[in-house]
Amino acid sequence: MVPGKKVDAIIGFCSIRNFGDATEVLKEKVMVFVNQVGEIVHGCVDNFHGAPNRNFGDSFLIVWRLTGALDNKKRKLADMALMSFVRINMEVHKSRVLAVYRNHPGLKQRISQYRVQLGFGLHCGWAIEGAIGSEFKIDASYLSPNVNVASRLGMEAEQFGVWILMSHFMQHLCSKEMAGYCRMIDHVIVEGSKTPIRIYTVDLDASKLAVKETPSGVGQMRNRFKLRQIRELLKNEKWAEDYKVSDIFKEDEDIVSMRLAYSKEFFLRFSVGFRNYEAGEWFVARDMFCACTYSADSASLLSARSSVEESQWPEDGPVRALLAFMRKTDFEPPSNWTGYRQLNEDVGLAMR
Repeated sequence: MVPGKKVDAIIGFCSIRNFGDATEVLKEKVMVFVNQVGEIVHGCVDNFHGAPNRNFGDSFLIVWRLTGALDNKKRKLADMALMSFVRINMEVHKSRVLAVYRNHPGLKQRISQYRVQLGFGLHCGWAIEGAIGSEFKIDASYLSPNVNVASRLGMEAEQFGVWILMSHFMQHLCSKEMAGYCRMIDHVIVEGSKTPIRIYTVDLDASKLAVKETPSGVGQMRNRFKLRQIRELLKNEKWAEDYKVSDIFKEDEDIVSMRLAYSKEFFLRFSVGFRNYEAGEWFVARDMFCACTYSADSASLLSARSSVEESQWPEDGPVRALLAFMRKTDFEPPSNWTGYRQLNEDVGLAMR
């Protein structure tokens, strides 16, 4: 019976989507499935100095401890936490092992275009670090409302049609360069938080990724000790002053290809629409959101703005979620509108 310790940390959750269907279809083999996903999650997190903490069946709790770190190290840890989740998302979609499940008859019967997908939540704040259990079993864990917020963000990401949601606390902790890749998509009160949180996402189209050509493990070094030494060396290089995590967004060909669909015009229109949404100018926000096509073609822009029919809404998940929310009151904000709302499970239509 030892008291816990209060620490500051970055808290991340990775949740396997459609896990109930996978469990019912795969039955005993679901353990293999979870471990295949876990191998990717743990590997990517370890490469960016994170610590996998616990598995909750369909979810993985990840922690980056900030207590005792200098400000520049905290920024780099925040950048690495976000980049590790970017890597996980990429590797899950590129994995030959997980690609097999796309053609699984049982899963295809449940979900026609089934793919292994994860939802991610990132938040930061205090947590109580300690051991939970008894003489029969003890687990190291983290307890805090901030852990609940990170978990909730991971669960709600799917309803916005995005792969990740992160709080503004997390976005502000990142370096200026890394924060620039994040898009603010709503202002909400999340279960577990008493104050409103602005939530962000990172726009990446994983459908652009091709499955790896070489099977996992082929050509890999067999000497595990030597392989571990190399991994530790590469990890330590990330602490060098001239190593910028944000540069990966410009240098990695896969990440560049996943961001090609998002033009500067798209981000500008969404930003203008969102500011009007917060300010209660919902008709203006509606028109700008309806103009948020990924294409910068002016003809498509004009045609999009002339229609508010759901079938004509842009394909962007956050746009569709906000339009669906505003449509509930015919695009008239409530009289007590203060720029944010309660994030409930019926957040609205996010995907076509």
